[in-house]
Amino acid sequence: MGLEVLMSRQYPHLILAGLVRIGLIIYGVYHDKHNAVPYTDVDYHVVTDAARYISEGKSPFARHTYRYTPFLAYLLLPNINCHPACGKVLFCILDLVAGYLINCIIRLKQPVHVAVRHSLLWLYNPLLIAISTRGSAESVMACLVLLIIYSHLQGRVVLTGFALGTAVHFKLYPIIYSLPLYLSLEQQSVHSWEWFRPTRKRLHLVMSSGISFILLTYAAYFLYGWDYISEAFLYHLSRVDTRHNFSIYFYLMYLTVDQVIPGLGLVTFAHQLVLVLVYGIAYSHRDHIVLAMFAQTFSFVTFNKVVTSQYFVWYIVFIPLLASSLTFSCRKSCLLLGLWLLAQGAWLMPAYLFEFQGLSVLLPIWLESIAFFCCNVGVLTAILGSYWSKHEATAQYKIK
Repeated sequence: MGLEVLMSRQYPHLILAGLVRIGLIIYGVYHDKHNAVPYTDVDYHVVTDAARYISEGKSPFARHTYRYTPFLAYLLLPNINCHPACGKVLFCILDLVAGYLINCIIRLKQPVHVAVRHSLLWLYNPLLIAISTRGSAESVMACLVLLIIYSHLQGRVVLTGFALGTAVHFKLYPIIYSLPLYLSLEQQSVHSWEWFRPTRKRLHLVMSSGISFILLTYAAYFLYGWDYISEAFLYHLSRVDTRHNFSIYFYLMYLTVDQVIPGLGLVTFAHQLVLVLVYGIAYSHRDHIVLAMFAQTFSFVTFNKVVTSQYFVWYIVFIPLLASSLTFSCRKSCLLLGLWLLAQGAWLMPAYLFEFQGLSVLLPIWLESIAFFCCNVGVLTAILGSYWSKHEATAQYKIK
């Protein structure tokens, strides 16, 4: 009965959100034909070309700049056999599936109306709608991450492991969730040396995630050999992107592209590693697993050497799940969102002048990247403070 009530309230929103996305997909076809600046993401064309190579019996890695799992290109084979927009439709469907999973996760602890209301933060998010209708595959990762959370909160350890291994195969970053997931499976001992002690549940998580990752990775390697390892894994581990992006490090990478600076990569990665470990351990209690994964992802993206708008989806997926655990007033929520959007807009202005007008404004872009970085640090601090403030207030109320 609970699921029926949930779906009866969610169904109209899924339909409306789907229609909005279909409308933008249709608009995108028209826009691409009549405008110099395309609506469709360039990576969508890359993956489509890779799918075409597969349909011709060739390797998807024959397509220059294709650096993903080959199975992503397989998902877009209908682009070749049916219509070029089939992949966008698939990504939008997965967007809706993610919205449904958000409802299911929130419903584990909250009433139906709360689950529906907070899922709207995903279904009607303009950034997410634009990203999926432009042809970005981030909704695939969103579904996998949400499946990890849902199965973990239900105590389905093996399913959690399989979802985690699959997610890491598709993109490397979800490996950071291994630590809090592993630790949260057992109550933490007062003795720190016992925190990592293997138990039955923990071994099941490690084995199931390892099996799914190894099977998928071996299958891809069996099909396409070293090209797959080189493009889908090694490239991302050694990637240095000198193009302008939101990262505070992009200008440094641009200036030192022809130089070899010992330890530079280690220094830039150290901040990410420390924060991921700290948040993964400190917030690893089962009740705070969503916060742990959010804080890890937010800090990982903020301190990354490359930051694009698609990366924002990696942590936005957690916002609807955390919304009921925050003490923000509507005014403060709008203020934080406004500052975050304003910082992005301030960055996009010089970025547009550089990319489309050919003006030499890399230094202003970098300064805006610093401003955006500071904004992100402030937003993360505010969210963590609000979460723990409500948690402490709830704990005191229960004691009374």
